[in-house]
Amino acid sequence: MANIVHWLLPKEEKFFHMLQEQSSNVIDGANEFKKLVYNYNRISYSAQRAFVKRIDDIEHKGDDLTHNIIGLLDKTFITPIDKEDIHELAVLLDDVIDLINKTSKRLIIFKIIRIDSHIKNLADAALEIVKKIDGGIMGISKLENMNEFYIGVHTLENKGDDLYHTALAKLFNKKDVIEIIKYKEIYELLESVLNKCEEIANIIESIVVKHA
Repeated sequence: MANIVHWLLPKEEKFFHMLQEQSSNVIDGANEFKKLVYNYNRISYSAQRAFVKRIDDIEHKGDDLTHNIIGLLDKTFITPIDKEDIHELAVLLDDVIDLINKTSKRLIIFKIIRIDSHIKNLADAALEIVKKIDGGIMGISKLENMNEFYIGVHTLENKGDDLYHTALAKLFNKKDVIEIIKYKEIYELLESVLNKCEEIANIIESIVVKHA
C-alpha cells in the first residue's frame, strides 16, 4: 500500500539530475587534482597555481550546486526520496570537493617541492572512488539493487586505507620533522576524501533499502 501511495504522489525528479550534476563536478575536481600531482614536479610554480585556481573554481561551482539543491528542498513539499537523504548527499558531495580543493592549496601553502608516489597513488584512488560514487548517484533514481556498487566503494576505501598506512610508515623514516608534518596532513586529507565517499555509499545503501 505504501508503495502505491508513493507512486501516486507528485514528485520532484529534478533532485536526481541536480545530484548527478554535483557528482560530475566532483569528478572534474578529482581529475584536475590528479593532473596537478602528476605534472607537479616538472611544471613551474605559476603553472601549479593555475591548476589550483581551476580546482578552486570547480569547488566554487560545487558550492553553488549545493546551495541550489538545499534552496529547492526548502520550497518542495514532496521529494522522490527523503529530504534528509537528499540534503545529506548534497552536503557530503560538497565536502568531497572541498577536501580536494583544500589538498591542492596545501601543496602550494606548504611549498611542497616534490610530489611522491604515495600522493599520486592516493590521487588515483580518490578519482577512482568518486567515479564509483557517480555511478551510485545515477542509480538512485532506479532504486535498484546495487550490491556491486557498495562492494566496489568499500573495496576502494579499504585500498585507500592501505595506501595511507603505507605512506605513513615510509614517512616516519624521514628525519625532517617539518616535512613529516606537511606530508602527513596531505595524506590525511586525501584519505578523508575516500572516507567521505564511503559515507555517501552508506547513505545510498540506506535510500535503496528504504524505498525499493
